[in-house]
Amino acid sequence: MATSEIQGLKQQQRTLHHVSEHLANERTMLAWIRTAIAVMTFGVGINRFSLFLVEFSKIVPGGGHAANAHAEQLGIGLVGLGLLVMLGGTWHYVHVARTIDDETYRPARIGIVLTALAVLALGGTSLAWLLW
Repeated sequence: MATSEIQGLKQQQRTLHHVSEHLANERTMLAWIRTAIAVMTFGVGINRFSLFLVEFSKIVPGGGHAANAHAEQLGIGLVGLGLLVMLGGTWHYVHVARTIDDETYRPARIGIVLTALAVLALGGTSLAWLLW
């Protein structure tokens, strides 16, 4: 094989690898979008359920007022959290795309660990709130 053919094959492999890195980044962005939509949908559902509790408390005296104390605020908070997840996902996508192009990408391990700790804290708090 000639030297020019070998260089051409190496360039083609680099191009394919570069494309696959960007496609993986796009799949990650789609996961961020799905997560944001799910969190916002859950927030809207909780908010609408709080309206049901208000109407229920009108029919049955005392039958829902205590349960509705924070449901509306929780729903609004989840919609806000979904928006923050979308902003964070967009920032991450742009940052990773730039570092892939610059060939300086390094995984953000601290971001992953902090996100996991935040989810554990929220999950633990939710579990404690549900059990007591």
